[in-house]
Amino acid sequence: MREKDRRPSLAEVANEAGVSISTVSKVVNGAPDVAEDTRVRVETALRDKQYLSPKQRSRSDLATVVVVLANSSMSSPLTVEILRGTMRAAHEAGLELVLLDLPDGAPAAGWLDRTKRNGPTAVVVLKSRLRTEERAKLAKNGVPLVEVDTYQLPDSDSYSVGATNFAGGMAATRHLLALGHTRIGFLGGMADTQASIARKHGHLAALAFAGLPAGDDIIEEGDFTYESGLRTAQELLSRADPVTAIFAASDAQAAGVLEAARLAGLSVPRDLSVIGFDDQLVARMTAPRLTTIRQPSEAMGAYAVEVAHKLLLGGAPPTFHTDLATELVVRDSTAPPQGLENTS
Repeated sequence: MREKDRRPSLAEVANEAGVSISTVSKVVNGAPDVAEDTRVRVETALRDKQYLSPKQRSRSDLATVVVVLANSSMSSPLTVEILRGTMRAAHEAGLELVLLDLPDGAPAAGWLDRTKRNGPTAVVVLKSRLRTEERAKLAKNGVPLVEVDTYQLPDSDSYSVGATNFAGGMAATRHLLALGHTRIGFLGGMADTQASIARKHGHLAALAFAGLPAGDDIIEEGDFTYESGLRTAQELLSRADPVTAIFAASDAQAAGVLEAARLAGLSVPRDLSVIGFDDQLVARMTAPRLTTIRQPSEAMGAYAVEVAHKLLLGGAPPTFHTDLATELVVRDSTAPPQGLENTS
């Protein structure tokens, strides 16, 4: 953003007047509980900084959050839930929200030019990869960047929010171990995504704590889709020493596992326990209903916008990356393996 186009933040006005941001906010909003000399000092700083309140600006001058996502992810229920969170948070903060969906592999420079707004702008990227040159251009233009469920490892070049994928992976496998399963298959998502890697490592950690081998022969990589769940589960279930339980890295994959079990003549959970990850709508629509790890998708989207808003105001969150807690949700697709149902 060019310096002459940049609107001053409340933090800059507060620093100029020697008061807190909340005091400036009170003056801007006409609150009566501000001492007269303080009010005069703040109003002078507001004029000097040429600060305009949201009511004084035209709509085109309002602070804007541009939400960027790959076109292919628009069909994902997880993306829809994250977007719901961004919209709620933007509405509560009085921000304009613009959705920018891109074809996969879009040219590096093209979409950045489309984020230009008249007022202060921040970018929130959902489940997508950013090139080094894209990050550099945003930083050069002074555009705050917040990433949700980033594919890359979190770094100090931008702010990001995700879920406790490692802990969720551990919780899923520990649940199966507690039921008595010892031969547990794992179906990963895309092998180069941090979410899938962390869920796999959580699974392996749970096995290690239980003193069980990693079971490399019963770990398969997929791509988070129903089709990959069906394909990889059929491979696992066709082996001479089949698994008694499968942990899939997404609910869509877990739904594919249920179909693979049906085609193999197996009953879930009597013959095979299945657990997913995400707790999307599909988890409550399958038969049986899926045991899964709930990911706080809507909260992740809301948190990203809250961070973006704070950055636009000149503040900063305490950490560059935040993981929101996952939760085990037990439904009908998991049970003790045959032979252990009636043991205590």
